[in-house]
Amino acid sequence: MLNVGDYTVYGNHGLCHVKEILVPSFLEKGKEKLYYMMVAATDKGGVLYVPVEGAEDKVRKVMPQTKAKKFMNHMDDVEELDIAGGKKSETVVADMVKRNEAGEMMCLVKTLHKIKATRESEGKKFAAVDEKYLSMSEKLLFSEMAHTLHSDVETVKKKVIDQLSRLDLVTA
Repeated sequence: MLNVGDYTVYGNHGLCHVKEILVPSFLEKGKEKLYYMMVAATDKGGVLYVPVEGAEDKVRKVMPQTKAKKFMNHMDDVEELDIAGGKKSETVVADMVKRNEAGEMMCLVKTLHKIKATRESEGKKFAAVDEKYLSMSEKLLFSEMAHTLHSDVETVKKKVIDQLSRLDLVTA
């Protein structure tokens, strides 16, 4: 069970802070049960209510600092995914973002950056759908990494993008 003040990752809402554990007033009489009231790091204005019962299947622990540091400093060790990009792979990519598993998200970020670099080197545009999922995956991943590294999202993003730029992402 989570406690008030804990941080957790809740699906594609990303990093969340547990503000309260309560029985929400919106529940019908006789159907009251405990909920976590959480605020997502990527949407400070929104409040999420997650039933305590069954939450362990929907939340995961925040990545450890060692994993975040490994992502930051060993980008060449991060696997690339075998996806085509664009509409052809949208279902696969959307499912990955929905699951929001840290390792998988790092692979997705690296792969989408590679697709973007390749498209740009060919004088072509980066598909809008890929841009959408790159933005979403970076937002989710970088907010979690920033939290675990006691940093801010922009610093993490800059460092990851810098590491990616050192790799030969363009394929012939």
